[in-house]
Amino acid sequence: MENFYRGPATLLTGAAEVPVDVALFTETTGPGTAWSGTVRPEGEQRLWTELEGDTARLRLADGRICQVTILGSGFGPVEVAGEGPLPTQP
Repeated sequence: MENFYRGPATLLTGAAEVPVDVALFTETTGPGTAWSGTVRPEGEQRLWTELEGDTARLRLADGRICQVTILGSGFGPVEVAGEGPLPTQP
């Protein structure tokens, strides 16, 4: 099993759909696995500070969706955490 995913995705937060690049990883495998990584908005777009601590969904390029908790927000990469199967490269 791969323990790393990097690629395009869409951050889904309520009514907003933000194109992003993600880098997600885990050091363990199995059910209930925790994973984390970064989400970087495309271009100069920023993620809103009011999202910090909220949950959102990531839609990967192949259509798979996973849920994340946003640990920080603002300009540049934003840290996220998720649980369950890591959205690895298919």
